[in-house]
Amino acid sequence: MTNSTFKRSSLRHHPRHLVRQLFNGWPWIIWISAAITVLLLLPGGLHRIRFYGVAERTYEYVSPLESGRLKSLLVNLGDPVHEGQLIGELDNESLATELLMDQASLMKTYDKIHSIRYEAESMKLEQAKLTAELQTLKARWKRTAKLLKENLVLEQEIEDLRPQIAATKQVLLHYPNLIVQLEERLEVAVRDAEQFNSNELKALQIAQCRLTATTAGVVAEVLHQPGDVIETGDPVVRISNVSTSRVIAFMPEEKRLDIGEGERCRVIASASRKLYHGRVKTVTADIRKLPVFTGFADQLLRGRRIVIELDDHAELVPGERVVVVPDVSIFDQWFGEK
Repeated sequence: MTNSTFKRSSLRHHPRHLVRQLFNGWPWIIWISAAITVLLLLPGGLHRIRFYGVAERTYEYVSPLESGRLKSLLVNLGDPVHEGQLIGELDNESLATELLMDQASLMKTYDKIHSIRYEAESMKLEQAKLTAELQTLKARWKRTAKLLKENLVLEQEIEDLRPQIAATKQVLLHYPNLIVQLEERLEVAVRDAEQFNSNELKALQIAQCRLTATTAGVVAEVLHQPGDVIETGDPVVRISNVSTSRVIAFMPEEKRLDIGEGERCRVIASASRKLYHGRVKTVTADIRKLPVFTGFADQLLRGRRIVIELDDHAELVPGERVVVVPDVSIFDQWFGEK
């Protein structure tokens, strides 16, 4: 028998065997597909760098400038309001009393103006009379001097006129200064009266008793009802903004990135998955408490607060949650410098 090496022929791999082997590993395919699907469905998708934020929510509190009783409230919870809209009115007795006192003070000012004017006119009239009297005395002195030369009068008569003329001149020297002082007092009184008049005082009272909205929005809270006594600065209603173009995001310290003011970002709304573009306005330090129980009391999370302004006047619903990612490609985020 010949000594020869027996060699078994290799098995042939039929394509259907390969497909069967592939289907035998279906659990791995399902798990990998599910993982990729979850990543794609998450806000931010496959982006490695992302942090979370919320559309800015702002409030305006409508408060009175003076204390008083709330006479009427013209809005209800959930009502939309526009800038300058009347919210309510106060019934303020102290303001009415103050108005009467101001009007009385204004009347006294007017009386003072009339008195100063009368005094100034009287002083000008006295000045004119003394000036005329001085001219008469000077004329008498000239006439007496002429008669004295002709020895028709005694020298004593002309000597009696000298002190009268000197005294009259001395008195007339004080009148210009006195008149100027009265005119200055009159000018001050008129200026004070012009600053306030009855119409302005009434307008001031109306403005202090009216509660108006300084911004547009929706009534988010009603804190007082008609009949309540409201102190100065005590809020009556709270108005929330309807839309916003600013996003407030928080980036934990352990995920710190070299992101600065002016850098562009993509903002993805968590609910609608709608994509927005924006630019970083400010980056500041921030400290927040963790929103979940960690087992440690008062544990703090340090990071940075980022304010993003959306482009093209895009607007979000205040309080809407968003995901923020840098405006770089997914490849660069996974394999680039960032």
